[in-house]
Amino acid sequence: MMKKTLIATAMLAVTAAAQAEISGNVTLASDYAFRGVSQTDNGMALQGGFDYAHESGIYVGTWASNVDSTFFGGAQDPQIELDLYAGYSGELANGFGYDVGILRYEYPGSKFPKGSPLADSPATTEFYVGGSMAGFSAKLSYSDELSFIASTESAWYLSADYETSLPQDFGLALHVGYNFGDAYDVGPSAPANVLGLPDSYTDWSIGVSKGIAGVDLGLTYVDSDADDEDMFGSVADSRVVFSVSKSL
Repeated sequence: MMKKTLIATAMLAVTAAAQAEISGNVTLASDYAFRGVSQTDNGMALQGGFDYAHESGIYVGTWASNVDSTFFGGAQDPQIELDLYAGYSGELANGFGYDVGILRYEYPGSKFPKGSPLADSPATTEFYVGGSMAGFSAKLSYSDELSFIASTESAWYLSADYETSLPQDFGLALHVGYNFGDAYDVGPSAPANVLGLPDSYTDWSIGVSKGIAGVDLGLTYVDSDADDEDMFGSVADSRVVFSVSKSL
């Protein structure tokens, strides 16, 4: 009986593995620009992650990057960002794709000073829902506390993207995002916000890519309207980011 149980368990494990896909990626970039703002203080970034996707549409994954930025508003200087996420995605008969999930941004070892009116740490949880069709995609993300900008208030992020192929096997990617919500309000009603942020801001980018010798080369122009002195400053300046990526 025990032998039959072990065989059955092994067969179930093999079947589950056949119905799932595990993938990985690694990237070396001249900057880690997140929503128009550098997370590496305009410096180099080494990044990588793993994803597990089941044919049912359920997926889980993790991704990490070095960070070193004034973006974290008074927290003990974080060195690593670790993202953990899970969700469900699929496609309808008309080609419309959908995606819902949860994402957790972790910054191991980083805390805000004790006794401050800030969140305990930059760690932040977001919920998201998105749709895609014919190269176009849109996503709405929500966080009850946008702790990675030192705020205990809520925030939204609405983004739109378009990807297409160009001649000579080049790829083109366009992006625009709108950051808004109570976390970006300033003044006496928002004492948790120590960065002097605007009520909202917009980021955008345009990138080209090409696969060469088994790696993907990317060149992306990143910009936002949050780069003057009372917003994020130099870490939100326009820049060109070069990257080399490899899928595993």
